Amino acid sequence: MSTPRVALRPRTNAAHRVEFDDKVARLRDAFADALGPSTHFAVARSPTEQFRSRLRFQIVRLDARGGADAEAPPRLAYAMWSHGAPNIVLDAPLSDAVMSVQRVMGCLLERVATTPTLEHALEAVHFLGETARGDEVLVTLVYSKPLDAATWLSAARALADSFTDVRLAVTGRSKGRTLRVGDDCVHEEYALADGRTLRYKHVEGSFSNPNARITEATMNFLCECARDVIARAKPEASMLELYCGNANHTCALASMFRTIVGVEINSELVDAANHNLALNGVKNAEIVLSDSQNVAKNLLSGTFRAKTTNGVRMVSKDQFDAVLVDPPRAGLDAATLKLVCTFDFVLYVSCGPAALLENIRDGLGREHVLKRFVVLDHFPFTNHVEVACLFHRER
Repeated sequence: MSTPRVALRPRTNAAHRVEFDDKVARLRDAFADALGPSTHFAVARSPTEQFRSRLRFQIVRLDARGGADAEAPPRLAYAMWSHGAPNIVLDAPLSDAVMSVQRVMGCLLERVATTPTLEHALEAVHFLGETARGDEVLVTLVYSKPLDAATWLSAARALADSFTDVRLAVTGRSKGRTLRVGDDCVHEEYALADGRTLRYKHVEGSFSNPNARITEATMNFLCECARDVIARAKPEASMLELYCGNANHTCALASMFRTIVGVEINSELVDAANHNLALNGVKNAEIVLSDSQNVAKNLLSGTFRAKTTNGVRMVSKDQFDAVLVDPPRAGLDAATLKLVCTFDFVLYVSCGPAALLENIRDGLGREHVLKRFVVLDHFPFTNHVEVACLFHRER
């Protein structure tokens, strides 16, 4: 049975302006009780084209007339999810994607379709690109049936070699198996307002921010917050960073703090974080492989035994002057929120504003004042929006 197709949202500057202004208005209304007369409120708007470097698509099979599940030989097409089904079928490369990804999108499925080893049981395609040079793209082909290593790797090498205008790496994933041709990462650069250029490794299958321009805006905002903290705390302040990921924020902030200790539960992201610290010459930050909730519980009761690349040492809450959190969409758990509320200075990056609002109501808003608030347009043409905040505790 055919799945009804849903139209892609209009990709125009006018449509984006209306959509983003509505998001901002809704956030102002939702956070009205927290936003005070002294709160610095800002917005960071995304470009409307070539802004997204990480994308995921379902693969659907269409007949020559465009209908799904027909008896005619299928044509592969990218589809996006809407209303619980992959029913936004793309007829052309998505203009959201960075140009290197668009170039690969345009002919990838045609080439895959002519190679049975690559086409059989293909159910999804993921893209990871970069904006620094515009010539690195990593494609992940996701299958519903097991892969034969020898035949798949041979076909994937031929696919990668067929692209001469980009350096294409290809990963194949099926249940319990991952095969690779080329690198497992791409390399990105971010230009900050203070003139620095930071370099990062983004690993396939792990989280990375998909919108480079808004990532830069987030870093710039956090640097402004750090300057506020240092001015009010002390010139050589130290920071605890929970949910630090691949050290995206750590590298941007390290030069402003005496020390930073980052905590991340994903071992691949910890490896990427240590790589990124070295890549950017950061020597005053350490990354701990641990669950942030576990760290919070230990710090609330005394000390935490932190194991980093520099060895094992005991860490206590009193060593830090500020905390930065970038939790998942559900926000902070009770233990982590309790720990965060003990700090005078809290930097909070939120991909789930509703959860942030709950954290404010459940404790963060009792003694802390919201000093800075920025709306981050990471995901134009979607319902999602992110925010970042700086809280000061009033004594």
